[in-house]
Amino acid sequence: MTDQDKSREQLIQDLNGLRQRLERLEARQRRARQALYESQQQLQQAQKMETLGTLVAGVAHEINNPLNLIMYNIPLLKKIWKDFLPILIEQKRIRPEQKFGGFAYDFLEDNLAQLIADMEMATQRVAKTVADLKNYTRQSNVAEKAPMQVNAAVNNAVRLAKTTLRKSSVRVKLELQDGLPPIEGNLQSIEQIILNILINAIQAIDHRQGEIHISTGYQTRDGRVYVRIQDNGKGISTELADKVFLPFITDKQNEGGTGLGLSVTYSLVEAHQGEITYDSDTGQGTAFTVYLPTPLNREGARILVVDDDNSIRQMLIEGLTFKHRFLVEEASNGIEASIKLGTYRPDLVILDIFMPEMDGVEVCRSILSEPELADMQVIITTGYPDHPKLDEVVELGFTNIFSKPFDLLKFIDDVAVILADRRTGMQIESS
Repeated sequence: MTDQDKSREQLIQDLNGLRQRLERLEARQRRARQALYESQQQLQQAQKMETLGTLVAGVAHEINNPLNLIMYNIPLLKKIWKDFLPILIEQKRIRPEQKFGGFAYDFLEDNLAQLIADMEMATQRVAKTVADLKNYTRQSNVAEKAPMQVNAAVNNAVRLAKTTLRKSSVRVKLELQDGLPPIEGNLQSIEQIILNILINAIQAIDHRQGEIHISTGYQTRDGRVYVRIQDNGKGISTELADKVFLPFITDKQNEGGTGLGLSVTYSLVEAHQGEITYDSDTGQGTAFTVYLPTPLNREGARILVVDDDNSIRQMLIEGLTFKHRFLVEEASNGIEASIKLGTYRPDLVILDIFMPEMDGVEVCRSILSEPELADMQVIITTGYPDHPKLDEVVELGFTNIFSKPFDLLKFIDDVAVILADRRTGMQIESS
């Protein structure tokens, strides 16, 4: 190869390298322009929400002034009617044909009190709707969290979406579990999470038999509450399946969709240390599930495992710490357990009945003799389910009894349920 050929080849390589660098530079510029555009769009959306909040506050003020006057006057009308009714009854006897406002005596006597009560209920509904709108649009800091009930946020969100639901003819079925443990959350943010998913579900339904099922519950395995919103709409297209939580991703541009609803929802869920997942079947519907941690998730329960069989102790310890944050101590006999209970205050004792030197019955009596241990839960384990000693522990008030051998995974779930019952005072089904 001549020097001229080498120079030409080198020049071609340099040009190719320069072209590749230019392409990379152009790609970076395109990404930067896209990021700038998205930031501008998000800023515009934030400004719209701030403006909306200001407008709603002003409108609410204008509505509340005459509304307060109506709410003040209605009780006066109720009192006047109560005093006027005997006079009306007397007047009916004298002039039975007379009418008031076109209504006969009998109609007024039977219905006027209810009409006034209906007016009072309607004004209260208007006041509640205005208050909900003010709360929803109020500027809130996600970091400002307080103990709250998820079910309250669900009910508020459904109430805010009532007009949209009525126009769409979509039915909503609520299945909210009672007695859920509270979460540390920002109420307006949790409402927005639920409302965003609910509006998305309404928009995804393109037929007359639309139905949305909203359920809440508690998972003993990880100490989280969940909200599941399931629709029977058209589902999420395969093109969007991996991008639903990205900003400006939407298939509703023609209907004015911004593609920000699920992106904002995802950010709010993350700000609450939660998780959001979804399942979708094209043509059948979509189910979004939001998981939110509770104090039961963050605080590991203390457990003392008492059994003279080392292999059983280790099996229980491994099972209890495998998928839970339980803090587990162990004791190999009743004497060691009683010594530990002198300083260690577990939430639960898993206690074998038959042990040398000091058996489980004596440990139960020792527990009852200490007022500091009154709130502690006890699970009895035994390989002799028909032994008379079990009658003794039942008479002492210890009724959580498990016969060996038992299904370890089910046993661990039962432990979680018993601990959750102790901490929340509710009955929980293991998940």
